[in-house]
Amino acid sequence: MAALLPASAQAQGTTLLDPGLDPSASVSTLLASVAAGAVAVAIGALWAAGRAHGRSRRDMAARAERMTELETKLDSAESILSAEPDAVFIWSPERTVAPTTGARTWSRPRVVGSTAGLADPSSGAVDFDFVLTRLEPEDAEALRNGVSRLRERGARFSLNLQMRDGRTYEAEGRPAGAQAVLWMRDITGEREEESRLVETARKAERERTLLSQVTDAAPFPAWRRSADGALIWVNGAFASAVEAKDTDSVIDEARELLNADTLAAAAARITRGERYHERANAVVNGERLVLDIIELPLADGGSAGFALDITPLAEAENDLKRHLEAHQDTLNRLASAVAIFGPDRRLRFYNRAFQKLWGLEESFLDTEPGEGEVLETLRESRRLPEQADFRAWKQQRLDLYTRAEPTDELWHLPDGRTLRVIGQPHPFGGLLYLYENVTDQLKLESSLTTAQHVQLETLNKLYEGVAVFGSDGRLKLHNPAYQRIWHLEPGQLSGEPHIDQIIEWCQGLYDNADEWAEIKSRITSVTDERGTRTGRLQRPDGSVVDYAAVPLPDGNMLLTYVDVTDAALIERALRDRNDALETADRLKSEFISHVSYQLRTPLTNIIGFGEILNTELFGPLNEKQGEYAGGVLKSATELLDLVNDIIDLATIEAGAMALDVDDVDLNHIVEQVFEMTGPRAKQGKRVLALEAAPNLGTLAADSRRLKQILFNLLSNAISFTNPGDTITLGGEREGQEVRLWVRDTGDGIKPEHQATVFDRFEARGTSEKRRGAGLGLTLVRSFVELHGGWVSLESAPREGTKVTCHLPTDPKAIPASPEGGPQGGSHPETTGSAAAS
Repeated sequence: MAALLPASAQAQGTTLLDPGLDPSASVSTLLASVAAGAVAVAIGALWAAGRAHGRSRRDMAARAERMTELETKLDSAESILSAEPDAVFIWSPERTVAPTTGARTWSRPRVVGSTAGLADPSSGAVDFDFVLTRLEPEDAEALRNGVSRLRERGARFSLNLQMRDGRTYEAEGRPAGAQAVLWMRDITGEREEESRLVETARKAERERTLLSQVTDAAPFPAWRRSADGALIWVNGAFASAVEAKDTDSVIDEARELLNADTLAAAAARITRGERYHERANAVVNGERLVLDIIELPLADGGSAGFALDITPLAEAENDLKRHLEAHQDTLNRLASAVAIFGPDRRLRFYNRAFQKLWGLEESFLDTEPGEGEVLETLRESRRLPEQADFRAWKQQRLDLYTRAEPTDELWHLPDGRTLRVIGQPHPFGGLLYLYENVTDQLKLESSLTTAQHVQLETLNKLYEGVAVFGSDGRLKLHNPAYQRIWHLEPGQLSGEPHIDQIIEWCQGLYDNADEWAEIKSRITSVTDERGTRTGRLQRPDGSVVDYAAVPLPDGNMLLTYVDVTDAALIERALRDRNDALETADRLKSEFISHVSYQLRTPLTNIIGFGEILNTELFGPLNEKQGEYAGGVLKSATELLDLVNDIIDLATIEAGAMALDVDDVDLNHIVEQVFEMTGPRAKQGKRVLALEAAPNLGTLAADSRRLKQILFNLLSNAISFTNPGDTITLGGEREGQEVRLWVRDTGDGIKPEHQATVFDRFEARGTSEKRRGAGLGLTLVRSFVELHGGWVSLESAPREGTKVTCHLPTDPKAIPASPEGGPQGGSHPETTGSAAAS
């Protein structure tokens, strides 16, 4: 009971049980006190229990929320691990320990991530022990030990593992809390790429080192420039060339091997991303050299270059050029026509005899036409042998460029001439052609061939010596001329002597053993190679004998001999005469040119003094004096114009006239000439009209010479028309041709004079007024032909005259006249000129 009392009651126990009180009252009081205490205790317990229950509910809610958060993080971690390209093995410790050793035990590893490469092919499952069986034994043992230390001691490790199938894995183990985690990643491709890159880098380094050694040891200067053109590397040869002590000093001092112009030209090319390759002169070690400069743009904006010493090559080229010029000069002096076609089958050289032989325009030949083009041009003018299949024949000619042996053939031309054409390979490639006119020689051979079919009595009367040898080499037939030519007796030729015996008798007159051996081989040969052979024998007694060896259908060989001593002498005399005439013509041109130049100086003085007098610079002149001074000035000016025309003509004939070709506005040229000629026409009371089409456009021509052409035509028209006549200057463009013309309404030109109006010093017309020197139209024709064109004329007495200059818009497409080729002054559609100059 005492235990149930409150402490206050216990403390006051003596009072409550005071004997002096009523016992029943004391008990009641005590019971009331106990009850009150019990109620208080119960209320306190209930209050404490309510608070504890509230805290418990709050703790449970927090734990639930924490578990949810942890589950979310776990799911996220699981997703991340599953998405990893690595295979991840996770070992968790178990709550139990090994009963015998007391060591911690581990559960089977949980595997996440990329496991396809490690799965068991039979089951598709991934097992760590199976992975160990797929490794090389040493790598499997190292991985097993690393995992054991990781689980037992938490020791990290990193290994490179080699699979039995050749793949390479990277394994990394580390603790994660109480767990042990192993990452395995397939690095097979990365290692191969790394090895390849390492080997490539090593190879590039070796090549760079080797290239640097080679370029530095090169015997020619080499360099490297930055994007701004500054030197950043040079080799030893460069330093030696600029006389520097080493390569570093070259870069520090910015020493240059080339001059400023060459550097600027190279920099301009490099800036455009182009390759620079030119020759330049430079002074190297005190010696002037010719260098071949090559500089290449690089990807970084800089450039690399080198210089090769080609001084010996340049000197050799100069020597070769001088040799070729001398060779060409010699060929130009030959009477035989010579043409050289290059490897590309284009005409590289021709002499004057070639141009004269075929009658081709120099303006056409100077364009270096192909051989096929030349053959087509000659065919159009019917100057080639007639061919049943011209294309096949032409192809045979072009096929000669692929053959090494020379050719020798005869061309029978439609005009009756026969040419011997020899083609042989040229040392520099291409072909060299020699053309020799053998018409007279072949006519003699033709006569001799006809005489072969004449009876024996006719043979005996022939001037030519004839001998027929059988295939056995014995003489079957001969005529008296044969024995006369070779000074043989009739008795010697009787009994069919052998060719060996006849050669022995004739060697006293001609002892060329090779020639006799050739004749003998043709007589005695039984092959099909016995062809016709011709030749000329220069005998020691001064006589010249032409011979021909002709195989006969019956197997015999016909030999004919002709004493052409007189003909050879005449031919030599004709050639000497031709050379003399050419020399005289050249001296005449030189004389005219020399005299013309000598006349210029005094004429200039006369004109100068005449202008001083005419302008009354030193005092006034009376009327008669002024008239005389004007006459002197006019005559001197006309004479100077004549001298200038003679010089221009001499320059053209010498082939030294060069056109200053540029794109010229034809309408502007025509208007200038029209305005310049207007005052003179007005002074002469002629009506000057302009009918130029507005679309003449431009033309590649010499503007000065075009003006001179039109001015000469207008001046001639003014001089050869009467007051009141109309002179029209016009032009039009049609197709590949531009036509500039001058038309007048004057008296015209007589038909008998129209064929020669373009000749030099020809000045004819219907009027009796004073004529000029006759060079105006000659110059017009010459200047037009230099432009690749031709001049035509239309004229009739009392109907006026029209002169038309036909100029091609493309110099390669020269308009051809119906007779084949550009013509000046004698075009079939025209018969004269606006004025006879």
